[in-house]
Amino acid sequence: KQKGFSLPELVVVLLVGAIILVLALPQIISSRRLFRFSGLQRQVATSLREARQEAMSQRAPVTFRFDNTNKRIVIYGGSFGALGDPKNNLVEIAGTGMEPDEIKYGRPTGVPTAALADTTNQTNLTSNAVEITFQSDGSVLDASNNPQNNAMFFYHDKYRLDTAFAVSILGAGGRIKVWRYSRGVNAYVE
Repeated sequence: KQKGFSLPELVVVLLVGAIILVLALPQIISSRRLFRFSGLQRQVATSLREARQEAMSQRAPVTFRFDNTNKRIVIYGGSFGALGDPKNNLVEIAGTGMEPDEIKYGRPTGVPTAALADTTNQTNLTSNAVEITFQSDGSVLDASNNPQNNAMFFYHDKYRLDTAFAVSILGAGGRIKVWRYSRGVNAYVE
């Protein structure tokens, strides 16, 4: 007696494996995209925290800028120089497995537009950008020196409800919070 597989048995096993792979491949690619998009949430929050820390350590105003046109974060002010200076800290948020047109600023259709639980609401784009300037004490103030709360909302164009998130900044202390949209409660949760 000989042990082993016959050629037809081997071909059938390989064919079944190929069919399973072809059916699972779109799901695997989709999962990888969603995982990469969750990195965007961490990057925005980390960049905001970095700008706040730099303002406090340099004892000078430092600005976090989200450029919606180029999908880029720029940190400037203090030792980073004025906007456009080569010393600016630039973070490209597109290009790491996501196309720029997949990253959307705002709230997707069907998501409530009410303020977050910390009372912050969406900060509107000005010249297609959001700028948040941290003062030397870590706070964020408006032109009248009053604390200014901000919130930035993002989502992936194809997976809107699964990827919707927000990052809020409480002006008085500069506290940064991360929120994810939850379908179960139809709201953003911390």
